Amino acid sequence: MPGARLSRSIASRVRAAFRAFLLSDEPPEWFWRTPGVGQTTGSGVSVTDQTALRVTAVLSCVKVLAESISTLPLMVFERQANGDKRVASEHPLSEVLHTIANEESTAQSVRETLFAHVLLRGNAYARVVRDGGGDVREIWPIAPGSIQADRPRPGGPLVFHVSEAGVPPETLRTDQVWRIPGLSWGGATGLSPIGMARESVGLALALETNTASALKHGARIAGVVTHPQVMDDPEYKRFKESWDQAYAGVTNAGKTVILEQGARFEKVGMTFEDLQFLELKKFQIAEIARLFRVPLHMLFDDKAQPRANMEQASLEFVVYTLRPWLVRFEQTITRDLLLPTERGRYFAEHNVAGLLRGDFAARMSGYAQGRQWGWWSVNDIRQLENLNGIGPEGDVYLQPLNMTPAGEDQPAEPQPTPDPEPVPEDEGPDEDEEMTP
Repeated sequence: MPGARLSRSIASRVRAAFRAFLLSDEPPEWFWRTPGVGQTTGSGVSVTDQTALRVTAVLSCVKVLAESISTLPLMVFERQANGDKRVASEHPLSEVLHTIANEESTAQSVRETLFAHVLLRGNAYARVVRDGGGDVREIWPIAPGSIQADRPRPGGPLVFHVSEAGVPPETLRTDQVWRIPGLSWGGATGLSPIGMARESVGLALALETNTASALKHGARIAGVVTHPQVMDDPEYKRFKESWDQAYAGVTNAGKTVILEQGARFEKVGMTFEDLQFLELKKFQIAEIARLFRVPLHMLFDDKAQPRANMEQASLEFVVYTLRPWLVRFEQTITRDLLLPTERGRYFAEHNVAGLLRGDFAARMSGYAQGRQWGWWSVNDIRQLENLNGIGPEGDVYLQPLNMTPAGEDQPAEPQPTPDPEPVPEDEGPDEDEEMTP
């Protein structure tokens, strides 16, 4: 069929570009070409996506968010007439989003890559390969710097110009692109977080470079050595080499200084403690954590403890950090990956129940209340604990006996049965009379 041949041709071009991108030692120059990124900062450091990842706080924030979201179950659901939903595992998009995104990448890997693009560049793009019926069969990430959104005429649809290494330039329609923008002025393209906060990232890079340079070349004792006489070149050279060999570098820190021929050492300048390098580095880590809205304790800061217990901290992370991104992903899936005729019937949704689970005692207490008040069955609870059901008898729901619908009279309480009256002794049977049943 022509549609099938076209899809195979597109898939072949996509695979060629994707392999060229993955096999290169580093992304090409156009990958980093983003407004605001690559400009020299006030600290004298040029900030790009690549250099920003050299800051462990940036790398850790990107990994925490991208790995957390990409490992959440992402399922396609079908709306039912009664308002319920069911897992539509038969839908072609379900496998693409949940298991295998294309013949070379898993769904988790592709979603992780796209989310890292959004965090670093403000936009994520993926090429959508459809079959002859319009259903999505493959999703391939596109490097953000190689695609440019354009609107040829006012009020017209967006088109995307793609210039990838290894394949000729081409223009894609909106139904051929999965587009995930971050914070944006107009909604079409997002703003680069690294570009907007490049001064904070640049300062963190400068501190890393300055510290490494000082540890490599600086003496443990910062000061000036004065000599009472003018040394000639050979003597000065010998003195300097012996000083560097004995006291320079981190391995020589703390050694005792021995001077000769009346030389004197005078401490000048400020030490690392005076400059408060460590405090400044900690402040920059907090600045970067604010940029990505990641709690400091998730960056393994041993002094940054959650305000409440870990269950409450996990809830705050899901609600205030992950949920905006989850909604953004889910709504772009509906817009870009589902057919227009399917949008009212199907939808994609992440399952965050695993992130909200408390400790064993808290879960058991919650299950007991749900079972007692009738909104959970035994099979419901076992499913939440990743256990198999026990059969039809596990689908029975309970309800308290003292509960009645609102507005109805309470059932009459049963009256106690009166005790039988005692039989008088003179009216009882004689001992000699025979008893009959």
